[in-house]
Amino acid sequence: MWCVVQNSRFYFGIAIVAVCLSPNLFAQTLRSDPQASTKNADALVREVIHNEIEAQLHDTSLWCYREHNQEDGKPSKTLEVCQTKDGELERLMAQNGRELDRAQRQADDERLQKLISHPEQLRAKQKKEREDGEQERSMLKLFPEAFHFQCESESEGRVTVRFRPNPAFRPNTRAALVFHHMEGTLVLDTKDKRLVEIDGRLTSEVRFLGGLLGHLDKDGTFLVKQQEVGGGHWDLSHMSVHMDGKALFFKTITVVEKKTLVDYKPLPRGATLQQAADFLMRDFDIHTASSASSSAK
Repeated sequence: MWCVVQNSRFYFGIAIVAVCLSPNLFAQTLRSDPQASTKNADALVREVIHNEIEAQLHDTSLWCYREHNQEDGKPSKTLEVCQTKDGELERLMAQNGRELDRAQRQADDERLQKLISHPEQLRAKQKKEREDGEQERSMLKLFPEAFHFQCESESEGRVTVRFRPNPAFRPNTRAALVFHHMEGTLVLDTKDKRLVEIDGRLTSEVRFLGGLLGHLDKDGTFLVKQQEVGGGHWDLSHMSVHMDGKALFFKTITVVEKKTLVDYKPLPRGATLQQAADFLMRDFDIHTASSASSSAK
């Protein structure tokens, strides 16, 4: 959910020296010079977010993973997901904690094959995912300007930074308006310059167009975590969102979602929809999928 750089390389150099080479000095800086700590935090956040955006734009690797998903008012689901250049394929493995029986699994396999036969449905979903990704990067770019940052702690190459709204920030979208009402912490990996965690909370009610277009209630929360899953690739590992409010015409909004992603496995570049489906339906070893991809070239 989220950088005009003001000599960020200079300030980032100070931050890296303090954080990576001399943790004790960094801790002393936090205690003795809050202004220096703020400069270090600003530079570090800018560098990490720039790297985060670049990684998203240039990482074309494909992965399979298992996803546990719980949305408010809906059955919990366990899915196996495979990415391809033509979109993602999902196979339902369990619902409400119970594995599918043979008939349910067969029905889901048939659904999967029908989807492969009509890839236009996947392309529409893929287009929406690309648009979501672009919006996410646009929000991420605003993050360094929307907040003030203060380093809180450092341990084993991870820095925790507290963020609070920058009163001078002028949001130009409804999504960015939320930044004026949000505070929390970031956890940053200083070695890989990646964002490990965002933990945020709405400190006050968010009113859109004076409340005419709806509002989000105070104390809504969100938590997003990512980690390296292999080969230098970082990806989502956990997301938890809880927001309440009202939309246009006083429709109640309740967004409660928890998602955990585990067991990441790489797929060969250029894997086709059918190869990904075979991996999902037959639990192919990844080397089998890789061999199939090579023979298909």
